[in-house]
This record gives sequence, C-alpha cells and structure tokens, in this order.
Amino acid sequence: MTPNTAALFAAFYLVSALLGPGLTPPEDTSPAEEIPAVSVVEAEPEMEPEPSYSGPQVPAQEAPAEDDYFADAAFIGNSLVDGFRMYSGLSVCDYYAATSKTVFTVDEYITQMSGKDYGKIYILLGINEIGYSMDRLMSAYGGVLDRLAADHPDALIYVMGISPVSANKDAAGGSFTMANVRRFNENLYELAQEKECYYIDLCDALAGEDGFLPANKTWDGIHFNASYYKVWLEYLQYHYIPAE
Repeated sequence: MTPNTAALFAAFYLVSALLGPGLTPPEDTSPAEEIPAVSVVEAEPEMEPEPSYSGPQVPAQEAPAEDDYFADAAFIGNSLVDGFRMYSGLSVCDYYAATSKTVFTVDEYITQMSGKDYGKIYILLGINEIGYSMDRLMSAYGGVLDRLAADHPDALIYVMGISPVSANKDAAGGSFTMANVRRFNENLYELAQEKECYYIDLCDALAGEDGFLPANKTWDGIHFNASYYKVWLEYLQYHYIPAE
C-alpha cells in the first residue's frame, strides 16, 4: 500500500468514527425564507333583491283582500260590470255601469267620478266594441285611462281584460271569438303597461281548462250566471296591490 493510499484510508476511518454508525450529517437549520402573508378579504354577503312589481300584471297574494279594501273603489264598465254589481255581493264601492257601454260612451261616468276621491278604479270595457279597428279602440281606451289618471292621480287603476266567451259562441262565428278576445287583451296589456296601470286577466279568472267560458256558467255565451260573478270577485280578492 502506498503512503497516499494509506492516508486516504486513515481519513475515511476518522470521519466514520466521528459520525458514528448510521448517522447522517445534520439538516440545514438556517431559517427559511419568509413568505409574505396574503391578506384575505371576506366577500360581502349577497343582498336579497328588494321585492318589486314589474309590468302591469297584478300579482297573486297569499291572503285575500277584505271588503274594506274596496271601500274607496269605483267600478266602471258595461253590462258585465252591472252584473258584478248585482250578483258578486260586493256593495261597499261605487259602480258606474250600464248595458252596451263602450270606451266611446263612458264620458258621462268619468265626469261623475271626477267629483269624488277614489283610491282604486276598476275598469272593464271592450266586449261590445270587439269588432272595431284595434288602433281606434286602443286610442279611445288610452284617452279614458288618461282622463281617469288626471282626475285621480293617487288611485290604483286596474284595467280588466275582457272575459272569455263560450265554445258555442266562438263557433257561431262573428266577432265574439276567443281569437278576438285574445287579440284585444294582448293590445290592452300593452296599453296598461304604457299608461302605468295594472292589468287583471279575466280569462285566467273565468275560463275553463279548454280556454273558453264554461257552458254551464253562462246563459248566452258572454254573460255569466249569477253565482259565477262571485268567482270573479274571489279572483279580485286575491289579485290586488296591497295598501302602503
């Protein structure tokens, strides 16, 4: 063995003796580089949107309106409204209605109403003039709504869509068809939106599952049997804008 080799072996044994069997060099204990803390920003809780009424359709309420809700109301219209006056059982409000009334012939009623302070106005017109030009009808109806709004600026104005006709009446031809009823009501809905009035869908209230006025609820395909006016009233009791 050469002197160099012997020196290498001697160095190896010296290091082994110092470390001992199975020992390994100590780990690096120098402090680790600090990682800057990340600030956590808590997200703002999502706020529930405020309930609001959008569009002219009157929402359904969970609890029905009592009679006193209608104490400051006026109902204006044709023979259907006159039937409502006689048979619905609602007597705390004022009625301005007569057979054959149209949007062209209610000026006298609007004048009579102008001297009173109403909080709610319900209007049903259109079935008698359903065969007229739609543009002419909506123009006249819009004029009626403008006058009512000007005379009663704080009133809720409920525009009621015309009610359904029976299947037999529809099949008989002429103007009294559900196609004409729907067309009129679609235009009336848009008018109510334009005039910022509320719309009440009487087809939803009074039509049967087939979309027509039930044959056993009418005596002429248009007007109702006495008991069916109470169904109309019940719909109004559940479809209203609550008093503030």
